[in-house]
Amino acid sequence: QAEVIPAILEGARHGLLIGRGGHRPRDICVSAPTGSGKTLSFVIPVIQVLMERVVCEIRALAVLPTKELAQQVYKVFASYAEGTPVKVVMLVGQRSFAAERASLLEQ
Repeated sequence: QAEVIPAILEGARHGLLIGRGGHRPRDICVSAPTGSGKTLSFVIPVIQVLMERVVCEIRALAVLPTKELAQQVYKVFASYAEGTPVKVVMLVGQRSFAAERASLLEQ
């Protein structure tokens, strides 16, 4: 959290998500025990940035390897976005592409 949160917020201050040294960040890989706050290390700065840049289009995407992990991260995002103008949607590929696209458009 001490490394990821400031890096995301610093890049957002420059208008684009640009990492330290002026490069666009790629994947961030973190290894830490369960319950240590890995999810919050990206949920908090993403919501903070999105609250200042609210537009009607997809502004952030979290891709996760399993449905269970997607549900867990969705709950954290939804909890922290509550009371803000940020909308959170979870898609897990269990419906047709057209149906999932429609659910995005509804939100």
